[in-house]
Amino acid sequence: MEEMILEKEKIDWGRAPADTPVCIEKEVYLRDIVQTILDGFETPEEVMEELSLTAEDAGSEEIPAILDIFVPVINAWKSGSCGMGCAGCTGSCH
Repeated sequence: MEEMILEKEKIDWGRAPADTPVCIEKEVYLRDIVQTILDGFETPEEVMEELSLTAEDAGSEEIPAILDIFVPVINAWKSGSCGMGCAGCTGSCH
């Protein structure tokens, strides 16, 4: 009998809906991580502490990738240098 190996599906966090689960066990969704960034938490350690996540929690390994996408965008938006959307953007968020 051949063993099945299941690979975790890669998520494009920049296009994922806000209700995309990051850590199902702790009920943490993408919107929760984005909110922590808006609240001023910008490192994986800060976000994980704020959301009571540990490195052992499933999905916590996705936090750095999510922050890589959203921290620059949110900071640009907060500073007024973002055109409020990606369509026609000349910025370097990606």
